Amino acid sequence: MKYYEDGFIAQKVKMIHHELEKIQFPYHISIEENEEPHIIKQRWFDGKSVDYKRFEHQHFAIHALQKLHETKEQINWDETGMLSLYRLPEKWMRRFERFITNERELRRLLKNNYDDLVKHASYALNLMAQRTVPSENKTILHGDVVHHNVMLRGEEVKLIDFDLASLGEASDEIILWLHRVMPQTKYELQQAMNDHPYLQIVQPKLHYLNYPNEILRECLFYLKLSDRQKIACYPFIQSIVYEWLKHKDTLAEQIEILQN
Repeated sequence: MKYYEDGFIAQKVKMIHHELEKIQFPYHISIEENEEPHIIKQRWFDGKSVDYKRFEHQHFAIHALQKLHETKEQINWDETGMLSLYRLPEKWMRRFERFITNERELRRLLKNNYDDLVKHASYALNLMAQRTVPSENKTILHGDVVHHNVMLRGEEVKLIDFDLASLGEASDEIILWLHRVMPQTKYELQQAMNDHPYLQIVQPKLHYLNYPNEILRECLFYLKLSDRQKIACYPFIQSIVYEWLKHKDTLAEQIEILQN
């Protein structure tokens, strides 16, 4: 059971599950009917979160996301009127603006690495603005492809927590998924592209991976923490920045090879 302060989000999540139930979509957990507008009830699923370091778990996650995106062939998600339009470049530009607005505190956190992150993020955003990519038919996007929103029980996989679901291009969601997975796999992009055929849909947008999205997101989240929480989070921030610095040039080379 989950309580939502925002009744609209609760109704959106209920709508999504109802639509998926109509087509017997196997990768979600059915909800139980109730008259409370702020409450979602679901059956208990005795599973565990995927581990994105493991190939088979990546496969399960990608397969479920692909099937979710393909529901556009059976469900007109746009006509539901409850899914906002997802615009990835605009979201990332706003995140970058928040990052540079908080320069003073983030410099204390990141030291000289702050300048590297700003330079690289700016370069990536400019590249995204300059290159035209093919448009896609819109579909439902899960909206939050973090590992704990993909549950496994044996070979049974379920997507949970559709709170951030939106309407957009499937390739944008897979780009976000890759941003989550790459740090777990030492940024082996070419290997991932070879292992998971569905990832080919992002080929025209691979340069989006130059944007250090996960680091900017985690740094901005860090700013919201209490002083005690910041002390606990500090080593994590330093570790993900270190790994990105170590692999960013190799990642850029892989992107260049795969797009040419």
